[in-house]
Amino acid sequence: MKCAACHNEMVKKKGEIDLRIEEKLYLVRNVSYEECLACGEKILSPKVSQDLFEKIRNRKFVEEIVKIPVLDGTYG
Repeated sequence: MKCAACHNEMVKKKGEIDLRIEEKLYLVRNVSYEECLACGEKILSPKVSQDLFEKIRNRKFVEEIVKIPVLDGTYG
């Protein structure tokens, strides 16, 4: 499959991705996706997307506290 953003070849991967849905950030672990190594675009299959949205709608997820680095973008 070609990347919609830069038209380079996508590669299949499995790992973690982050999703923003209705202003909420979700971390998805152990998920299959395709990634463009040139620009970093990540694509989920329609089936995986549907499954994830169904889990979110039915609140079938665990909530964890995850520490992440936060930068202030008001400089420069």
